[in-house]
Amino acid sequence: MPHLTQRFRPLVLLAVLLAVIAGQPALARPRTILDDAEFRAEAQAGLDKLYDMDFNGADAIFAGISKRYPDHPVGPFLEALSPWWQIQVNILDESRDAAFLKSMDEVLDRCKHRLKKDPQDLDGLFFDAGAHALRGRLYADRGSYFRAARDGQKALSSLQEVHKRDPQNPDLLLGVGLFDYLADVVPRQHPFLRVFTSFFPKGSRERGLAELEQAAEKGQFVSTEAAFSLLQIYFVFEDDYATSLHYARLLRDRYPDNSLFHVYEGRSFARLNLWDDARRSLQEVADRQAAGKPGYRGDVAEQALYLLSRDAVRRRQYSEAIELLQRLERQPPHGREESVYKTLGRLYRGMALDALGQRDEALRFYKLVRSAKGPDSAREIAKNLMKYPYPSG
Repeated sequence: MPHLTQRFRPLVLLAVLLAVIAGQPALARPRTILDDAEFRAEAQAGLDKLYDMDFNGADAIFAGISKRYPDHPVGPFLEALSPWWQIQVNILDESRDAAFLKSMDEVLDRCKHRLKKDPQDLDGLFFDAGAHALRGRLYADRGSYFRAARDGQKALSSLQEVHKRDPQNPDLLLGVGLFDYLADVVPRQHPFLRVFTSFFPKGSRERGLAELEQAAEKGQFVSTEAAFSLLQIYFVFEDDYATSLHYARLLRDRYPDNSLFHVYEGRSFARLNLWDDARRSLQEVADRQAAGKPGYRGDVAEQALYLLSRDAVRRRQYSEAIELLQRLERQPPHGREESVYKTLGRLYRGMALDALGQRDEALRFYKLVRSAKGPDSAREIAKNLMKYPYPSG
């Protein structure tokens, strides 16, 4: 099973940016960037392109906004979103980390300057929360959990200040709901993270789900973020694949070119044993990868090829499985760690070779699995298959 941070990567507190776009806080406040109707329209247009993985189109819009607001934290924040999404598509690839972190540092510097002049500056609070949240997410993905927890604590503090001013705004419920849900559920399912609960208020699974559902249904600008968070929550933590499929299909209707939504659709079908639908969806992912479509690479492509090959072994279509697994093996490395899907693929390649009577070649792949770092379950299966060949009948 892939590591937690590889399995669950919601876009978490882009909600903070989207809350800026969303609407007017209830309490009186000085003029902010969200009062600019042109900014609101352009930012939403850029985010729509981003969600559909039109990175060049999004970058062009965000660059125009950045030029219009040369000293505002919105500029480096928006310009960091394309590399952020590309990191999420290909989580093991650290080549964009430095540029992304540099942008977040610039956001925080600009926020610090604004908040020094006015501690209640809404733009400073909004983007301070957003930068700490996204930077913390990257630290978590890279295993720097104390850094991640400290950034999460700072993000939550700023977000709560904003929430106090407009508690009925459903667009603000994405960040609040995610903290409520994850603070309750993650430490119980992953005990090694309990040490970090002292950084945060006590959460509530039920309240978090209700808040996220309200954000998905009623949010003006955060409905996509909230729906994707719910998709991943129901898939990873709740084991409710019918509901994860509901959100995957809803998101694919909105953004048919988003590879993350696409592969989750196929994975949800597979978990429900709806293999005809799973095969169709995952084959589309594999075809788009072969065609070089933006976003269809790295982790996303490997998931599709692995699941298709596993299904082919299940159907005893061993030659088809080997062809898919050869494609999986040819995927370029995209990180310092060995891809878990390549390791699992080698296990199934050995099984397919065994079933075709190619025992010596099968043993070679089982040995590769045994020498890999993980997952442990795959190494144990390979150990058994080295003693007892995979049946061909």
